[in-house]
Amino acid sequence: MLKKISIYIIILCSLKLYSIAFLPEFLVKVTEWIGIGMILALLVIYMVYQGEKQIKKHFTLPVLLIFLAVFLSMIGSNVFQDQSIPITAYAQRAIYYYLIYFLLHYMKPEGKFIVKTILIFAVVYMGIYYLQSIVYPMELTTSKMFIDRGTLRIFMDGSGYLVIAFYIWLYLTFRNYSFKYLLALFLSMGVFVLLGTRQVLAVILLITILFILQSRVVKAKALLFLLMGIALIPIFFLFESIILSMFEVTRTQSQNLEGGIRLEAAKFFLQRFIPNELAHITGNGSPGSSIYGLRLARYSEEYGYYLSDIGLIGEYVKYGIIYVLAVGMIFFRVFRRKLPENLMFIKYNFLGMLLTLVTGGGAFGSSSENIILICFLLYLIDLYVDGKDPYLNDESKSIEPQFVKGRPVMSEGI
Repeated sequence: MLKKISIYIIILCSLKLYSIAFLPEFLVKVTEWIGIGMILALLVIYMVYQGEKQIKKHFTLPVLLIFLAVFLSMIGSNVFQDQSIPITAYAQRAIYYYLIYFLLHYMKPEGKFIVKTILIFAVVYMGIYYLQSIVYPMELTTSKMFIDRGTLRIFMDGSGYLVIAFYIWLYLTFRNYSFKYLLALFLSMGVFVLLGTRQVLAVILLITILFILQSRVVKAKALLFLLMGIALIPIFFLFESIILSMFEVTRTQSQNLEGGIRLEAAKFFLQRFIPNELAHITGNGSPGSSIYGLRLARYSEEYGYYLSDIGLIGEYVKYGIIYVLAVGMIFFRVFRRKLPENLMFIKYNFLGMLLTLVTGGGAFGSSSENIILICFLLYLIDLYVDGKDPYLNDESKSIEPQFVKGRPVMSEGI
């Protein structure tokens, strides 16, 4: 129980307690560091007192390479951008959450617990999002929010849990034909629409289609596509103003420079911003409270060039080529691994990350929330490969895997 509570607390710290409005501002600001401190303290305790054999870690090298890249970027920021090492170390604090990958192998939580934890935090995120949408302009969270594209867009930590939960519920809906999972799908889709993010909606719909095409639990695929088309009609009318606003934004951006702002930002940072060849290796570090940070803020305000808008390219500018190689290794090792269909949500999530690799916020180093989720998924793969598939020992019918001649159904899709 203590292990589970510790993981819950670390997750809440990575989410900055959802920036709940009634919490003291100071507490919200220090929560990320509290989570990092807990991970370090628990790692030391387990390393000293636990002598049990760990399951094999298949992602140790890329994770260590990420730490190496981040270390070099601190030197790069000091040498090339005149930003002190302590300021850079503070600015890149989210990266330190990769340590939880090693902690999980000491704590050895069951895979079933990890999956249910993802679902729990997805439900909490949905609940807060809908409640905030209802009571607005009263603020339940201090997260950034504003009216745009016909909806209240709330940029609150925790959306990553909902994306993964969507893929899990998608499988469970067709595996068990349960109304509660279907309801969860519609509620989560409602949040994605309310977010007003075209990129997220496009990826979710594309992966849903891919799931239907390649999944063995889905029967009568042609009929299902017809029913989906019919179901989209009331959904369109329910969120008509939001959907039409997103189409209008797309049309407007396609007619002016704004539509190519990410491309312009990528060209600027790759061709004009990086000071020399060595900086391509070391990176320039995460911007903090320094002249370097102020200069990047000016680029954002005057030209609309944000490192956070160009995904892995932005992370390459900050952390260098070693970081990019590490990310590539993670993708390669995830996609080459055969997984049972009840664990395919892992590959679906990484596929979504791949599709938005240079247009998203940079999932591998942008936030502690995303990093913890990545480590959860990598740990689940390690657990499965070691013969401890989280579903195999679960007697619950709702998450029991399919078997063919006594063996789990293997999916070779993606």
